[in-house]
Amino acid sequence: LDPTLCIDRETMDSLQAYGSSSEDDDEAVTKGKEDNSFVPETKVQRANRQYLNPAPSVSLSTRTLVQQQKAHQNRQQSGEGSGLKRKREDRIVMLSNNPKKDVLYEPVQGPMNDVGADCQRSLSRYQPKQMQANVALDEAAFNQQRVDFQRSGRAMPLVSLAGEEVEAGGGDRELLRTTLGYEQQRLNKFTKQQETRQAIVQKAYTKDRKNKDALVLGDDDEVEFGVWGPPSPEERFMNENKLTSAEKGELAPEQLAEREYITERNRVRGQEEEDKPVMTLDRILERKMAHLLPPQQRADAKPFEATTEFHCAAEYDYQGRSWMAPPPGAASSANISSDGNLKCYIPKRCVARFGNNKNGIHRIRLFPKTGHLLLSAGLDGVCQVWSIPLDQDKQQQQPRLMRTYKGHSAACRDAQFNLSGSQFVSASFDRYLRLWDTESGEVKQTFGNGKVPYCIQFYPRDDNYFVVGCSDNRIVTYHTETGELTQEYNHHLAPVNAIVFITYDGEDGAQSNEPVKMVTSSDDKKILVWEWDIGVPIKYISDPTMHSMPCLSMHPSGQFICGQSLDNTICCIQTSPKIRVSHNKKFSGHIIAGYACEVAFSPDGRFVLSGDGSGSLFIWDWKRHKIMQKYRAHESGKPTIGTVWHPFQTSTVFTCSWDGVIKMWR
Repeated sequence: LDPTLCIDRETMDSLQAYGSSSEDDDEAVTKGKEDNSFVPETKVQRANRQYLNPAPSVSLSTRTLVQQQKAHQNRQQSGEGSGLKRKREDRIVMLSNNPKKDVLYEPVQGPMNDVGADCQRSLSRYQPKQMQANVALDEAAFNQQRVDFQRSGRAMPLVSLAGEEVEAGGGDRELLRTTLGYEQQRLNKFTKQQETRQAIVQKAYTKDRKNKDALVLGDDDEVEFGVWGPPSPEERFMNENKLTSAEKGELAPEQLAEREYITERNRVRGQEEEDKPVMTLDRILERKMAHLLPPQQRADAKPFEATTEFHCAAEYDYQGRSWMAPPPGAASSANISSDGNLKCYIPKRCVARFGNNKNGIHRIRLFPKTGHLLLSAGLDGVCQVWSIPLDQDKQQQQPRLMRTYKGHSAACRDAQFNLSGSQFVSASFDRYLRLWDTESGEVKQTFGNGKVPYCIQFYPRDDNYFVVGCSDNRIVTYHTETGELTQEYNHHLAPVNAIVFITYDGEDGAQSNEPVKMVTSSDDKKILVWEWDIGVPIKYISDPTMHSMPCLSMHPSGQFICGQSLDNTICCIQTSPKIRVSHNKKFSGHIIAGYACEVAFSPDGRFVLSGDGSGSLFIWDWKRHKIMQKYRAHESGKPTIGTVWHPFQTSTVFTCSWDGVIKMWR
């Protein structure tokens, strides 16, 4: 409580008398005896001074200074009362509640307000040179002093915490707890305990520290440190200048032989490390497909020596015509088919079987426009050209082998004629591509970038350029005459499987101003559209439901591209007016089982032709998407990997398989 507020003695005596009444107690005891339910008086237990609850709040209201001044003036005017009585009246306190005596006499916790009675005056913020209590008190500092006061009974005065100046000569005053037994002796004892505790902690910290003084090496170290002590300077000198057994010549013959063997082994290992290829980024990417690719080429590797063999009697006939010349009437028939007046029919039976490749045949290509020659690429690395019998040639009923081209040490992956048929390119798993002269069998150029070529396609407006899809996710362009790599397309995330060109030329062969576009598919389940000689794709076709398409083929109308999807369907991509997937056109019913079976079309575009993984041949109707015919074309378990339709013979179809046989159907 504030010391400026006081209660007169008469009021306190009346309150003490009010706290208990002996008459009331006697009446309660007498009534309890009569009722035989006497309850003994409960003694109040003294509170533990270590855990005191805060004193209950007592609302006090005193007369203001103005009221006291008015009362004092009235008494002076009237002249009533003595001086002592007037002083008591001025200090009368009115209680808003009626507490008991023990509540009023409970000790008050917290620091005493040592500012003085001047704080009770009503002070204005704008009056200069007047002290205001707790005006600039720092909350953090007050909390720290409150904690210190609760723990040790000492705290700084409020004036010092508020940053006010202390009276001259007074120094920093300190608040001391005067209740609950916090006398000066106990406070000094508490301070001494704190100092003793800090001294013990400091002593333990000093004892645990390691001695960082450097050891002095000398003859006496062995006595101090034992056998594990640091060696003396004499011992270190002897160890540094000691001769080995080999220098002394004391090694046994077995030891000398072992040393020679280790030296030779390390020499060989060093050479192998030097010859080991450097792990470049391309090599790291290729290792992902290592289980599908042939071994890496050595630095000094050379291509396979190319040879050729002609299997007929003479390369020229009596008129001086080459064996490559088309038969009479083939050119006119080709012109008729190009005019769109041809109507094709479904073949009914197999009329010829040829081919003697034991390892299998992977691709077959017909000679451009006339189709009187057939090129086959075998899994033994050999390419062959066959002469195809036409209806006009009654003497020849079976295809005849004309020339063999041997130029690869591994299986051929693809082969492709140029636009005129005078040359063709073969791609093999030995990581080389070779440009052959079809008539003479001479190797014009050998190409290779150290990657496996997967597909080949000639540029439709210039025979001097062709593109290759490689195993390093790139598409490269080569020039046939110089052999240089002229362009690179690098945007796929997996090996490139198929390439198709889209041209917007007129029916009469006139070139349009539209640039040639290139459509590529990859194992990354994406289809990219490029413009010729620009290394950035212009369109990106991808869908969560799409699968990889290892083969792409252009429809004779030029309006659609069909891709052999690995979900056992043939998907269609519309090329005009926009390049997009046509979800309404799909051909199903066959099982690919992961093979790259080619898709072919009849010259009039009415039928779709494809093989499957079990050796069957399927023919669909283009408009109705219905299977029109199914044949058991090749040996069971061997996929019908390649199919072509003759360009002007209306019902002639050729198929090849890994059983090494080529069949002609009519």
